[in-house]
Amino acid sequence: MPPTDVERSLAEAKSRGDWDAYVRVLLDADTFSYKPKDQVDGRKLVVDWRTEQGPEGKQCLVVYTRGELPGTRPDVVACAVSLPFPPEEWWGSELQGMLVNPGSPSGTYFPDAKRTRRHWKSLKKSVPKNGHDADQMLTKYTGPLHGPLAHGLACGGHLAVHNGVIWNEIGDVYNSYEEDVETLRGSWGVTDRHSWQVQLTALLEGRNSPAEPEFVLQVRNDLARQYPGSHRDASVWQRATAGALAQRGVSGPGIDGVMPLIGKIMRYEERFRADGILPPDAFVTSALGYDFGRAVNFARWGLSARFAEPYETEQLVIQAGELARRVYRTWEDYSAGYILGRVLRFDEEAFGHMYDSALTPHRILTQDPGSPWRNIPFTPN
Repeated sequence: MPPTDVERSLAEAKSRGDWDAYVRVLLDADTFSYKPKDQVDGRKLVVDWRTEQGPEGKQCLVVYTRGELPGTRPDVVACAVSLPFPPEEWWGSELQGMLVNPGSPSGTYFPDAKRTRRHWKSLKKSVPKNGHDADQMLTKYTGPLHGPLAHGLACGGHLAVHNGVIWNEIGDVYNSYEEDVETLRGSWGVTDRHSWQVQLTALLEGRNSPAEPEFVLQVRNDLARQYPGSHRDASVWQRATAGALAQRGVSGPGIDGVMPLIGKIMRYEERFRADGILPPDAFVTSALGYDFGRAVNFARWGLSARFAEPYETEQLVIQAGELARRVYRTWEDYSAGYILGRVLRFDEEAFGHMYDSALTPHRILTQDPGSPWRNIPFTPN
């Protein structure tokens, strides 16, 4: 079975002998090759690509599509490679040919790849260009599709779909080694295993996001249980929240600072209902889903950056999924919580990119027949 649709299309084109079609699929796919980790980490100006001998004894660049990347290796890392290979990488090099997905049904050998660059460039003109936010659901058919690990990975679905990476993979990279390392460094301040563990623990414990939204949501949950219907009244919710904060020793100014949050949540929920995130009479019970969903992707970034081992990453992903199950009842409940946590943190009621980049994945994951949310029960039977 081909791991993904990309490898299936490559194998079909190969079986027909349609090499232009094969190259078009390859040019439209994410492609990777390996470099020595120490050279990449040292930001060496010229980094040696890992090579293999082709069938004719020529030194070849080895290119993999995402679904055929080998398992994690300690000494080399998978880096994105842009095809056709730039001329500066060929010049003065012993590289002559190219191996694609060696040893797999979709694999092939281009002995004259160095001399066919101009033709590949002409073929690339007919390949659609995907934008940065070209959300898409990618499934690895040979990866986990059922069970606790698949469920945990599906909890990371919003970001996986938005980033255009395979949702159900504990693999060698998330985006690519260099990009994943930079994501952890630039967005999270993570540069080693210890700092990665600290941030991941905060996500799993729901401490990365501000505490106030979760507090006021729990007050409303209590109202809904004790006084059905009262939770819909903003003034009742505000009085109950003020009382709960006062009991915790929060003074007047502190209480006043929390009150606008209730109106903001209710306005977001109104928009959620209009956009189909929430049913007409539903409300968000918790925003912890935002931390849990990011924890899944954060664990995968850590694996790519070599801060974690594959088995460890699997267990962390399963843990994030189990935590989500304790808080939510359905995928829809979980998704609404994830999106609320995201927009409260970053959107400021702009309903801009931070909202749209969660709304579109929500629609894909809830509506696509092949979505894990349509095929994996949120709670076990």
